[in-house]
Amino acid sequence: MNIKILSPSDIARTYSQKVKKDSEYFKKYEIIDGFKDGKIDQFLEGHDYPRVPCILDFKEWVGKYGIAPQKLLATCADDFELNYLKPESVDFIPYNGTDFDLHTLSLAKNDYNFMLFSQTLEHLHNPLVSIGNIYNHIALGGYVFTSVPTINIPHMTPCHFWGMYPMGLAMLFEAAGFSVLEVGQWGNFDYIQYIFQNHSWPDYWTLRNLGNGKILNEEKNVAQCWCLVQKT
Repeated sequence: MNIKILSPSDIARTYSQKVKKDSEYFKKYEIIDGFKDGKIDQFLEGHDYPRVPCILDFKEWVGKYGIAPQKLLATCADDFELNYLKPESVDFIPYNGTDFDLHTLSLAKNDYNFMLFSQTLEHLHNPLVSIGNIYNHIALGGYVFTSVPTINIPHMTPCHFWGMYPMGLAMLFEAAGFSVLEVGQWGNFDYIQYIFQNHSWPDYWTLRNLGNGKILNEEKNVAQCWCLVQKT
C-alpha cells in the first residue's frame, strides 16, 4: 500500500474546502419533518439518532454526484443507505470484528463502483491498512461512503479502539489515496450526556423531547461524522 504523506497546504485545503461547514449546515436538520420521504420514517424510532442526519446527507450527496453504481460492495445488508442505491449487483463482506477482517481483505473482484460500510472504523485496530485494502478493490472513479463515531460508549469490546473527528476521517482516506468529496458531522451535548448516563443510544423521539421539539447540531460537540470519497 502506498501511503500518501500530506503537506500542510493539503491539510489546510481539505479542512477549508471539505470539512469546515457554514452555519446553515448545522441548522438544516433541526426539525426533520420536512426531510422525510417515506423511507426515513421507519428509521426514526429505536435507532441511534446520528444515523438519521447521516442518511439524509448520504441521500443528498447521491443525488448531487449522480451516483448509480453497477457493482456495490457492502459490509451490512441492513445499512439503511442501501435504500438510495440501485446497483446491478451487491457483494456483502460481513464484518463482526473476529470472523472476517478488513485488514486482510482480498476478493476476486477489484472493480466495484461503490463501497458502503458504516460504524465499522472504530472496530479496526489498523484502519489505514483496511482503507488501503478497500482502495485496491474500487474501480477508478468509484466511491466509498462510511460513518464513524467521534465519541461513543464502548461496544463490541474488546474490538472497540477509538473514534474519529471529521478532519481525521478525511485525512485517513486521503492518506490512502482517495479524494474527499464531502464530509458531514452531527452531535450535541444532550446526546453525549445521554449516552454516558444511560449507556444506550437515544432515538429521534428521545432527543426531540430533550430538545423541546428541536434537535440541535452543535459544531463543537461532534458525536459522529461521515464522508464520501472517490478513487481518482
